[in-house]
Amino acid sequence: MADANELREVSRRAVRARIGEVAARLFAERGFDATTVDEIADAVGMSQRTFFRYFASKEDAALDDFARESDDFLHRLTARPADEPEWDSLRRVFDAVVERHADGELRRRSQLAHRLIKSSPTLLAAYLERADRLQQRLLEALLARAAENGEEADEAVLRAVIGAAFACLQATVSRAASAPEATDLGARLDAVMAAVRPARYA
Repeated sequence: MADANELREVSRRAVRARIGEVAARLFAERGFDATTVDEIADAVGMSQRTFFRYFASKEDAALDDFARESDDFLHRLTARPADEPEWDSLRRVFDAVVERHADGELRRRSQLAHRLIKSSPTLLAAYLERADRLQQRLLEALLARAAENGEEADEAVLRAVIGAAFACLQATVSRAASAPEATDLGARLDAVMAAVRPARYA
């Protein structure tokens, strides 16, 4: 039974990836707002009903890479040492982005996705909502870690720390995307986060 379930999950991920690839191509050609779910489903060779078995909306299809990256962030955070300063843990979490940037094809996909997000107010709103949800998930993980350590964490302070760390990431990635030459994203992110490092971690 376990093997059958694993095979189904592998198949499901493959279909989701295919839908995401086709959707990304159509979005690039026609624009996000002008592309319909029917058109995506037809291009993949499935019905609209089948599309909705894999994605709740075309926004979900467009942001599928971000959803998987969000899960990776949370996994990496929970794997960090329990006594590591939160700021340092977040920097290590962001290695997921650094690794994607080092892969030419993944970097190209990320750049296309960010351009698409900026081109559509609807998709931008969906992205920002998911980004806020990701930060909330990370906050909950850090609060749980503090509780396990017998510490009483200040939720507002931790939320601000997470927001500041993500601001560093966003600034670094945005600058790298507009740079004429390849950037050592990891080294640049180290420098930016060191410059903004909160006083509590000095």
